[in-house]
Amino acid sequence: MKIKRCMLLICVSCISLLATGCGEPLYTMTAEEESIITLYASKTVSKFNKNQTTGICNARVKAGELEEGYEAAVDEENPSEEQPVDEENVQIDPETGEPIEIPNDTESSTSEDGGSDAGLSFTDAVDIEGVTFDCSSFDVATEFKPSQSFVLTEVNGKKYVILYVTATNTTDSAVDFSNYTDREYSLSINGGEKVSTQFTPVSNDLARFDGSLAAGASKDMILVFSFSNSSVEDISSLELYVTSDGTTRGTTI
Repeated sequence: MKIKRCMLLICVSCISLLATGCGEPLYTMTAEEESIITLYASKTVSKFNKNQTTGICNARVKAGELEEGYEAAVDEENPSEEQPVDEENVQIDPETGEPIEIPNDTESSTSEDGGSDAGLSFTDAVDIEGVTFDCSSFDVATEFKPSQSFVLTEVNGKKYVILYVTATNTTDSAVDFSNYTDREYSLSINGGEKVSTQFTPVSNDLARFDGSLAAGASKDMILVFSFSNSSVEDISSLELYVTSDGTTRGTTI
């Protein structure tokens, strides 16, 4: 009985092995089909290489790309040399895998964009119609007493930079400065960090003056800033920045 069962199992196994050997032969690809698959596979691999910013990235085959002489024809149409890619300003398109160069916006913006206009005169930077401004001098002090009733006392590690400004009304009528109290003034030393004005309650503080300047009259004003001791050790340049209505104007003193 056991012998019959063993024989039956052997027969079934042989039939199964013979059956699996039957089937259609493998499909034979043409040279063009092999090229398409090879190109597609290489592009698919490089598509997901996030560190790749040059070379083949797009997995789509362009018309004529597989034909002989295609690259030469493209080179003739675009004879100019390819510009090098700045890797610091490049991102990879997640859809195509191709590099996308990000524009460099480090250049100064125009005043319409809310950027900084450098190289203006002091008068143009302050920009109060009918009034000219002249910064005749500046001073550096550990303590500043702009009036009998107010003193900017010494602060450890800090010094005050005081700009002395003369405002002159060149028109035939008074100029009301209360229309310009929203101005923000900041100062940079040797092209360093900008520092906003120090608060003072004195009447001739340009940043807070809200009175009127009579026709043809002049007034001596001040702007006070607080900087670290190291910032004022060797002053080679001063840049004043005035911001109003989203526009910043700069001038070198």
